[in-house]
Amino acid sequence: MKMITLLSIGITTLLLSCTANKKISTPAIPLYETKWSLKKIYTDAGTENVHTKAFIKFVELNKSAGGNGSCNSFGSSITINNNEISFKNIFSTKMYCEEVQKTEDSFFKQLEKATRFEIKGNILSLYQGEKILLEFASE
Repeated sequence: MKMITLLSIGITTLLLSCTANKKISTPAIPLYETKWSLKKIYTDAGTENVHTKAFIKFVELNKSAGGNGSCNSFGSSITINNNEISFKNIFSTKMYCEEVQKTEDSFFKQLEKATRFEIKGNILSLYQGEKILLEFASE
């Protein structure tokens, strides 16, 4: 009888410890129809933390993306296949804003290079192959 009780306790303990170690996964925030605020730009010169109103939003219906580069509104057609992405025909208004122009120029330049994306939690990252280019956070 002692053996059965000990065996029961051991199995129960094992099951509880396995259940406690499981991570509860929350669904990823959707790429489409989410406002993604630009947080970081990665270039060969280093990482720029962005503190402007730059953002991007993806629209599934017309396969487009658009938003604000920091000063100007912009838009683009997009092609998405699984986690591969490409931006074509990027256009923007043409105002010059001295205090944020460098950030906006870097943002658009890196956007043109993007070949894939990844969403982890509330962070959207755009890459060129394995090289990170841009990082956004959902609002």
